[in-house]
Amino acid sequence: MPENDYIYELADAEKLIKGFTACTLSKTEWTHEAHLIAGLWLLAKYGEQALPEMRTRLLRFNESVGGINDDQNGYHETMTVFWLWALKEMFADDDGKVYWNQDALDDLLFDETLADRNIWAEFYSKDLMMSVAARRGFVQPDLKEME
Repeated sequence: MPENDYIYELADAEKLIKGFTACTLSKTEWTHEAHLIAGLWLLAKYGEQALPEMRTRLLRFNESVGGINDDQNGYHETMTVFWLWALKEMFADDDGKVYWNQDALDDLLFDETLADRNIWAEFYSKDLMMSVAARRGFVQPDLKEME
């Protein structure tokens, strides 16, 4: 990883994704920014199949680093759906296509809104987002619709 967490070359981001996918990335390297990078890459590569790809990869990665002792191994379905939606909202073109290139990566890493790991709170109450139901499956927001 580069010393400055906000300056990534595309090759560095792809190395991070490779480590995530191969479960060789350390738990400390799996930051909020790393989640966003992986989400953008998955949306660009898999389109509508990004969610099942992210789910599978997150569950496998969480297990490889010890996860959390719960029935979801630290995985949170609603949070995952929310962040992929937020990335798609920001990066999809008029046809719904997301691109993986240096410009998109730079835009992602310099976006102050996406840097805020709690933007979901605009859409969800804390009680709902932290519920077992939201962890196990997708639940609709209770404060503001995801349009």
